[in-house]
Amino acid sequence: MDDHDTFEPDTHVFTGTVLRWQTTYGELMTDSGVTIPLVTRGQPELPKGMRVTIRARKYRPRYAIEQILKADPTR
Repeated sequence: MDDHDTFEPDTHVFTGTVLRWQTTYGELMTDSGVTIPLVTRGQPELPKGMRVTIRARKYRPRYAIEQILKADPTR
């Protein structure tokens, strides 16, 4: 990894509940109780309380979403 690269090389998969989801920033409460700060730029807006599974890359100090793998609107 280049010292100037703001992304870490590996991806992470998180499943949890949306706490906040705005145009550029969001927060996900994982099933293990950890709040993950997210860069949501370029992603569709999701409502608070929706359960999702996402793949993201660490983008210091947040995670940048690469793909929403699953969104369950029934919860």
